[in-house]
Amino acid sequence: MRSLLVLPMLVALVAGATLDFDHYWTAQEINAYLDELVADFPTLASVVNVGTSTEGRPIRALRVSKGNVANRPLVIVEAGLRAREWISPMSASYILHEIVEHYYEFENILDNVNFLIVPLANPDGYEFSRTANNRMWIKSRSVNGNGCFGTDLARNFGYLWNTVGGSSDPCSDSFVGTAAFSAPETAALRDLIQANSANLVLYLSIQSADQMVLYPFSHSAMTNPSNVAELRSLANSVALTLTSQNGRIFTVGGAGLLQPAASGSSIDFVAGTFQPDLVYTLETGAGGTTGYDVPEAQMAEYLSETTYGFLTMAEYVANNK
Repeated sequence: MRSLLVLPMLVALVAGATLDFDHYWTAQEINAYLDELVADFPTLASVVNVGTSTEGRPIRALRVSKGNVANRPLVIVEAGLRAREWISPMSASYILHEIVEHYYEFENILDNVNFLIVPLANPDGYEFSRTANNRMWIKSRSVNGNGCFGTDLARNFGYLWNTVGGSSDPCSDSFVGTAAFSAPETAALRDLIQANSANLVLYLSIQSADQMVLYPFSHSAMTNPSNVAELRSLANSVALTLTSQNGRIFTVGGAGLLQPAASGSSIDFVAGTFQPDLVYTLETGAGGTTGYDVPEAQMAEYLSETTYGFLTMAEYVANNK
């Protein structure tokens, strides 16, 4: 693909005028970057206010639409759902860096596809994991009582909610919440997806760090969408692209088969409710001591790697949908 060849020489470039990809950004810096992209590329990018977190932080998306043409196939990307997965919001931000700041390298994609990218779906948990000496915090920051906080947002979506793989214990890392979409963060994503479902062709959840390309369903190892052959074929292409970058091996398969079965995921909600052609979780490469703590000095190769995988999906949509 011609459009992918540009990435190796861009990976060290500064993003815009104020931020670089040599450190993990704060939630405030992520929002500032979205505003900067809109200011610099007003005919390509616009901010969408998705909702507000438990602690009052904005949840925002960037809409990327060349010429603001509304009826193109739409790709929605959600990142930063789990707090400790810092490489996820950075990956989404780097994807925006590529397709917006270097739009001229991706004409085929941008002529045929629109994007809605939510780089940080869980800003409260993300900031807590950054500042509270609790690097492995995974949940949101809802007040659950008895000194317990947070919902596992990846277990709170309203498709077969609370049927397998989660916990009803408010202190558990896998707490499913008090009801489907009880977390304002998942409710905001639900509303965004529903409002844009008419043109939705691809939904991508960027998580870390199991090095997998997963398709629905996460609640069962035995249940697949009707177009599972297409999902598997594209996932194999994405995995080959990812592995070819730095030698990390990426595995392909159904989410409920390769990971412990769990209901309430975003991909199950999208696939089960709206049934777009393509729904995936991309589990990024693992690094550091826990898999989640990729050192900042190595971050560039992970961001480039994930962006290659994303662009393989985007180009497939541009050429086939």
